[in-house]
Formats: sequence, C-alpha cells, structure tokens
Amino acid sequence: MKDPWDKTEYAPRRLRAFIDLVRPFTLLAPAIGGIVGVLMAMIIESSYSAPALTSTFPYFTFNDIPLYTIISGVASLVFLNAASNALNQVSDREIDAVNKSYRPIPSRVISPREGLWISVFLYAFSLWRAAMVNRIFVFMVAILILNTILYSMGPIRLKKRLWISNISIALPRGLLGIVAAYSILGDISRPEPWLVGSIMAFFLVGSTTTKDITDIQGDREFGMRTLPVVYGKKKAIWLSAPFFILPFLLMFGYWYLELLPFASLYMCVIYLIWSLFVITLLIRDGDREDLHFENSPAWKQMYLMLMGMQVGFLVIFFV
Repeated sequence: MKDPWDKTEYAPRRLRAFIDLVRPFTLLAPAIGGIVGVLMAMIIESSYSAPALTSTFPYFTFNDIPLYTIISGVASLVFLNAASNALNQVSDREIDAVNKSYRPIPSRVISPREGLWISVFLYAFSLWRAAMVNRIFVFMVAILILNTILYSMGPIRLKKRLWISNISIALPRGLLGIVAAYSILGDISRPEPWLVGSIMAFFLVGSTTTKDITDIQGDREFGMRTLPVVYGKKKAIWLSAPFFILPFLLMFGYWYLELLPFASLYMCVIYLIWSLFVITLLIRDGDREDLHFENSPAWKQMYLMLMGMQVGFLVIFFV
C-alpha cells in the first residue's frame, strides 16, 4: 500500500486506489471471523450434517447446509468492514494528510466525495446481503453500521473520546462481530459466542492502541484524544499492556467455570507467549512504521494475533 502510485503494475492507478481505500489486509479478520462464527454454530449446535463425498462432480455434497445464507452473511460482514474503512478515510482525510499521505484521498487519486459514495454503496450492499440471512443478523449488522458511523463522523465522533474510542472498536469487532457471525446459523441465546466475543473484545480494548502510536502527530493536531496523545507513548503502552494478558486469564476463568473446553488451556499458553512478544515489540518499536503495511510491526502482529485467536477458538470447539 505504501508503494508510490506510479509503481502500480497489475491494475489501473484509480482501481488500485479504490482497492487501497478499503484496506484489504484488515478485511481478512471479518472474513475469517465470519467463517469461524458459522462453523462454531454448526459444531456447537450440531444443526447441520457434514459434507459428504460423492463419485461424480463436484465430488461432494453439502446436504442441508445453506451455503447461500453462509456466503451472504460472511460477505455482509466483510463489506461492512470495507465500508467502515472507506468512511474512516473520508473523515480522517486531514489527519491522513499528516500521518498517512500515501493513502488515496490525501494523494488526490480519489476525492472525498468519491470515497463517501463508495462507503455508502458498500454499507447498502452489506445490509442487502444481511437481509438474505435472518432478522437477528440484519439487526446486528445495522448496529455495527451505526457504531462505525458514530466512530468516524461528527458531531459525536467516538474516535475523539478517550478510552471510548478503544471500546467503540473493541465491542463491535471483538464481541458483536463474532456474535453476529454466529447468528447466521446459530442461536445467540447460547453462551459460547458471547464468551468468545468477550475475550476478543478485552484484547482489542488495549491492542487497538498499536494503530495510534504512529499517528500521534496528526491526531494531536486535530483533537483526537487517543491514549498516546493524552498520556504519551510510554504510558499508553503500559496502560494497554494488561489488555494483552487479561483476555487469556479470563479464558482460564471460563475454563475453570466449565464454560469452555479443556483445549482452551493450550490456547491460553500459546497466546500469552504471543502477547508478551507483541508487548515487547510495542515497547521497542511501537512508533516505527512498517515498510509495507500500515502503522507499525506491532500493529501487524496484533491483527495476525486476532485472526489466529479466531481460528484457535474454532479449533478448541472442534476438538
């Protein structure tokens, strides 16, 4: 994404700008989370039979699995995130001119008006696909859309509000995201999606600070009260660090109360070690920008960790 626009080789310059506007790397998390939520519902509730092999093309059948519903639901979550990314870049265009001048809008490859219309179209597409699933899912998608709008746009603009900014990312992307995915095929009155979502939400409350450390200059100039702006880089890291550890202590507590299977203990150990690595990376290189990805190497690790957690939860329920 940070390569100059004149290095575009495989797509027209403007097309690449539209792709960059939705930040494809960050769309992996809702895609994986959506698939994981659906599979969790199928495993936990045993509502659908597994695919069966056949002797003729396409060599397997999905029996009673509603593939169209699953694809619609996961696509809805992915396009919702894409819409949110586009809207955020429209709203942050002045901040990005300071912090991330390589982005499509400050680079003037895409106009703010075009970015806004792209965001509106993607939101509408997300709602349309959600309507193909069920009423609970479309309701949750509508809540997620409202949250992303309130985060990026005034007069409320949650991004400007200390700690609330972090929480307004953690709740939808951690808690409500996995619950919404689970609701595609499952019953959200069950505790499992809420337990999993609460662990990821705790993680995101602190880990979202990884994106703010490299943005201090522009955020301070335009009144964004992020943790690094208000407390400074060092204190913000120490305030965020417990949220890398607490989620896995919470997971241990859920296992102790017999709410999660024994395999969750293995996941606790793996991710505690990973968390310590990311905290060390934050302390050492938290304000060093990644050469190719946005923000810092710690931010990239945080996203990889989030996606790894999603897959990890699927594994512990599967085994």
